[in-house]
Amino acid sequence: MKDLRNPFRLQAAEHIESDIDFLKLFGPGVLDLLPENAPFARTQFIRSAPGGGKTSLLKLFTPSVLNTLVALGSYSEYKDLFQRLKQLGAVDENDICVVGVMLPCGRTFPALADLGFPTPRARRLLLALLDARIMLGALRSALTARRLRYPADLARVYIETTADDGHPPGLSLPCDGNAARAWAESLEQSICNVIDSLAEPEGAGPSGHDSLLMLKLLDSGTLRVDLTPPAARWLLLLDDVQKLTSDQRGALRETLVEQRSHTTVWVAERLEALSQDELLGSGALKGRDYGDVINLEEAWRRTPRRFESAIATIAERRARMAADVATGDAVGSFAAIVDGALDTVDRVDRTLEALAVVSARARASAIKDPKYSEWILVREEIEGSPREKLLAWRGLEILIERHRRKNQLSFGFALGREELEDKDGSDIKAAAELLLAKEFGFPYYFGPSRLASLGSFNVEQYLRLAGDLFEESLARGLLRQQPNLSPERQQEILGGAYEARVKDLPRRAKNGRDVLNFLDAVGTFCRDVTYQSNAPYAPGVNGIAISMEERKTLLDSGAIKGNPSNARFAQMLATALAHNLLHAELDKSVKNQRWMILYLNRLVCLKYSLPLHVGGFREKPLRDLVSWMERGYRLSKSEMLAL
Repeated sequence: MKDLRNPFRLQAAEHIESDIDFLKLFGPGVLDLLPENAPFARTQFIRSAPGGGKTSLLKLFTPSVLNTLVALGSYSEYKDLFQRLKQLGAVDENDICVVGVMLPCGRTFPALADLGFPTPRARRLLLALLDARIMLGALRSALTARRLRYPADLARVYIETTADDGHPPGLSLPCDGNAARAWAESLEQSICNVIDSLAEPEGAGPSGHDSLLMLKLLDSGTLRVDLTPPAARWLLLLDDVQKLTSDQRGALRETLVEQRSHTTVWVAERLEALSQDELLGSGALKGRDYGDVINLEEAWRRTPRRFESAIATIAERRARMAADVATGDAVGSFAAIVDGALDTVDRVDRTLEALAVVSARARASAIKDPKYSEWILVREEIEGSPREKLLAWRGLEILIERHRRKNQLSFGFALGREELEDKDGSDIKAAAELLLAKEFGFPYYFGPSRLASLGSFNVEQYLRLAGDLFEESLARGLLRQQPNLSPERQQEILGGAYEARVKDLPRRAKNGRDVLNFLDAVGTFCRDVTYQSNAPYAPGVNGIAISMEERKTLLDSGAIKGNPSNARFAQMLATALAHNLLHAELDKSVKNQRWMILYLNRLVCLKYSLPLHVGGFREKPLRDLVSWMERGYRLSKSEMLAL
């Protein structure tokens, strides 16, 4: 592996060269997202935004990695992962049970689409090229599974005659591995020659395949090593499928459905591969022909605590690896680096100063309006640390302001303790913390839990943030300073994450500028609404919503064809969803209507000082959101009066 000084910088699985290092860094929590009872039963689509962890998941099931894990399974560092894979049926105590054939789909395949062939011929060539590369991958994986060398031991591979005529044309069976390799390389080269030629003579080049014939061959169980099947099951791992064209993806999907192969196929692709309608719709392909589509970020969102636990494990493994290779003292616990509390001795004076200001304001409110006097007495009796008292008093200010706004014309009856207790919930405390951070400059974005939230359920986004913090800790260690980071320093380091990770979107997406404009508008709007004195949507707002009826217009090609602004907005929204910069929750019932809620990526929340909680949003008509994208956000008169 390359530089191990800061293992958090090693984010792409393909950049981790050693199987042992890969296993050391792999977080087994992602395996909980697979179907527990039958992970290898049917074709599985695995999707995410860039950096979601698809390639790492696929690489885990390659024979080299699984063999290494079986050898190390008794060691405490690998025992949890080994037991989890044993439960899934990928390994047993002594051997691997699944032979994974990993095939990246970026090389050569898209070039086929540039030839302009009629659809049937383009499809046949695509399937033939896939067959050739599946054969080469299967030969390599079969030998690796048996701990043999490729290509030196190809003579020990034997492919028997199949029971039907479904074997690939041109491959004479029975044959050994060398003959099979020669067939695959010849087929691959003939297709590459077609791609390289400026003009194809009529009838030149291979005819192609009508289906994935290699899946039929693997299903037959006739590919053996030393006359023995390499494992109980084959697993085809297709990675980077988003690099295929939409027609190629469609042809691949249809072929997998039609063949109903016994060989399990996992198809990993970025969300950007989906059509605009798929992204704005459910994006699902559920049914009897597929396993559930696993959208990694969506799956983590359903179990946020599981995501926090999973990435905490990943972070600890990376910090431990850095400590193992460090020449000097190093902290082997990431949690120790980022853990921090604000209620510490060195912050007491600052907290007490804020407490004096806030409690004085609340008491002044009671002097002006005696009906709040009982509430003041309750706060004066409260026990706890200075920070706990500060949060309680600031929460009281929020409740007083809420009551005043809602009851301006009511009689001045005194308010009792019971009414305060009914209104004083965890949401008020959370809003108080956010408002105090803004008013007095207390840090808000720090600690393991909020760092996990800032990851927005994307492993790479989390690792980049954690890597920035870990880099600072390493630098402090070199200067013989304490490696743990204060909450203030954590927030300062994380503060530049949006500029570093999101601002370059126009370079990665053709309508990235529209996305940034819209995020800026939504972020500014949410900040205006969040920081009202009565915290009406405690702890704050970090999303907007459009009605499901208006969402339908974005999916209606006829409707948006005559409305360029709506068409542009639909394209922008699809890009934001594909890059995990917005997260959509469909068909939510609010105020007797159905809504699509669009929550901001948590890096956007960081930029605009918004809360990281889920649930705070405001409904908006589509015309307003389109205007925000095109011309920016401006407060309406009614909104200005409400603030």
